[in-house]
Amino acid sequence: MSAPSRDSGAFDVVLLLDALTTVDYIVVGGVAATLYGSPRLTMDLDIVPDPSPANVDCLASALEPLHASIREPGRRKLPATRELLHESAQAQRGGQLRLRTRHGPLDILWRLHDGRGYADLAPRSAVLSDSERQVRVVDLDALIEIKIAAGRARDRDDVAILQRIRRRGR
Repeated sequence: MSAPSRDSGAFDVVLLLDALTTVDYIVVGGVAATLYGSPRLTMDLDIVPDPSPANVDCLASALEPLHASIREPGRRKLPATRELLHESAQAQRGGQLRLRTRHGPLDILWRLHDGRGYADLAPRSAVLSDSERQVRVVDLDALIEIKIAAGRARDRDDVAILQRIRRRGR
């Protein structure tokens, strides 16, 4: 799945997912919706990683060959170093790191807008797989809750689609 991105060139979610195979994380956001069958394309991969020091080390190692850097205005040249990842993972409030990688934008969400992190979402996730990869994704009900709480117009559109997908699956 490739689409242009203003931040990083071509967005290739498969290459990004493949680069993160050693990392414990949960996919949320637009890619999660797409994996459940939503037709809306997204231009970034949103993940909630396990913030444990060992997993943050795995994340840092996975991001190195991707030449990951911060994609915030005024910080465009700041590399996503191991130290930066550890610091942001252990911050009291959590938050996010918006990264540029050679395979497209990657948003690392240590906590969602409602305060939930990896430990809160792990029981509300499912492993989706194909013949080549397995990906942990927030479950459909939790994804709908997250999108309702976010309240943006595109999230409201996603909720309507995801609710139809949920009804078809039951």
